[in-house]
Amino acid sequence: MHDASDQEKKIIEKKIQSQFSALSDVEKEEVRKEFLEGWDEKLAEADRLINRIDIALEISEISKYVSLSKIASGYFGKSKEWLYQRIKGYNVNGKKAKFTDEEIKKLSIAFEDISRMAHETSLKFS
Repeated sequence: MHDASDQEKKIIEKKIQSQFSALSDVEKEEVRKEFLEGWDEKLAEADRLINRIDIALEISEISKYVSLSKIASGYFGKSKEWLYQRIKGYNVNGKKAKFTDEEIKKLSIAFEDISRMAHETSLKFS
């Protein structure tokens, strides 16, 4: 079955090469341009996905000790569900929920504030 798959790939590659060879230089350049634009979009999407995964991983560690519900309500005026939708990238109204740049900054401020409060509290016990 593996051989059939490789054979099918070779047939498809030959067909694509044949069709590409039949194009004019202008058409070939247009195909290359469209391919690269599509590739850039896929890379950008992969970068956004990696960023979302990184955020989720970072937050998952701190969420063991800090109430994300309190961060959602205190810093965003939203529910914990709203925050989790963005952390996990859930579909909301047909679109992937994500943080805006402003929301990322606000989330950073929240963690800085929590860090400062924890540090000040630790100093009281020293």
